[in-house]
Amino acid sequence: MSDRPGYAAFCSDVASKTSIKERLEANPDLQAVVSAHHTTLESWWQEARDDFAKLEGHNILPQVRQELLTSLREKLMPLGVLDAFQSAGVFVNWWQQSRYDLKTIVNTGWHHTLIPDNYLLAAFFQAEVDRIEALESKISAAQGELSEAVESAQEVASYEPEEGETVTATIIKKALKELIDDLKASAGSSATKERQSYETAFDAIAAIEKRIKQFKDTLKQEQNELELKLRLKRIGGDEAKAETSELLQQVETQLKVLNPNHKDDKKQITALHKDKAALELRRSRIDGVLAAIGGQMTDAEAKTLILKKLYDWVKEQLTRYLNAEKRALIATVENLWDKYAVSSRELETEREKTLKTLDTFLSKLGYLA
Repeated sequence: MSDRPGYAAFCSDVASKTSIKERLEANPDLQAVVSAHHTTLESWWQEARDDFAKLEGHNILPQVRQELLTSLREKLMPLGVLDAFQSAGVFVNWWQQSRYDLKTIVNTGWHHTLIPDNYLLAAFFQAEVDRIEALESKISAAQGELSEAVESAQEVASYEPEEGETVTATIIKKALKELIDDLKASAGSSATKERQSYETAFDAIAAIEKRIKQFKDTLKQEQNELELKLRLKRIGGDEAKAETSELLQQVETQLKVLNPNHKDDKKQITALHKDKAALELRRSRIDGVLAAIGGQMTDAEAKTLILKKLYDWVKEQLTRYLNAEKRALIATVENLWDKYAVSSRELETEREKTLKTLDTFLSKLGYLA
């Protein structure tokens, strides 16, 4: 508070304009207001989701829209941050974003195509996602090790790249191999020691590359397995088998028109046989994998995830409006800082100091007696 009645001052820990944003965002009162809005939205959603539950097979969207728009506006406005137009804007923007989904629910029901993969992954396959992310982290770390090993090997080999050349593991291994081969016929401890240093650098790079390949192979297997699980969770075993059988038929059709005696066809035939084996393996595993993941997603599970997505979308709209209000608040306080952070007394003191400095300077130049 200011020492002058009727005036306020900036808190002592607001030392600069740049600290205003951080201080306001950490303010408990501001956080409480934001939290109150989200609590209110959650309360509104508990009622709204019951209305959505009635949509399947009933074209009552206009009625539902009007009821929900009115109820959300009536709940948000008393909180004193968003006016009638802003409160309505939260709903209208969300409804526009959700329009396709709502029409699909009316016409088709709670169809799995309305559920993004990330919702299915979080609901059913988080362990698989964690394994994949762990493998990706290991690959990233190993690639960092490889870069360091290549740099170290470049120093060991005293390798000078040509202008514009990027020194890769392949290039430096080739250079090391040539150095090793050149020293194989050389006798003496010095040559042996030098050759061993090259071999050590070569082996270090090769070992890291091998580890990266193993990680990538495992990652590909995990990703393929997760892709199958996602598909089975969505469509079930019968449809998955039908899809796979259709793909196998396409492979067979392509094989029939290729001639194994023609050189140009051999490579394609080999690739098609590889695809065929993978598809047959996939089809043979469908029942086992489906059982392991708890079967196809039920209508109730699909409904829950679709409603969660719709709620996340309206929450995003509310957050967008609240963030705009926060930015406006921060800008207002920063404007006050620009106008009033430096008091008139401080300005007068600074002015007197500047005048004294100027007088001294002018006296030295002989302009003042």
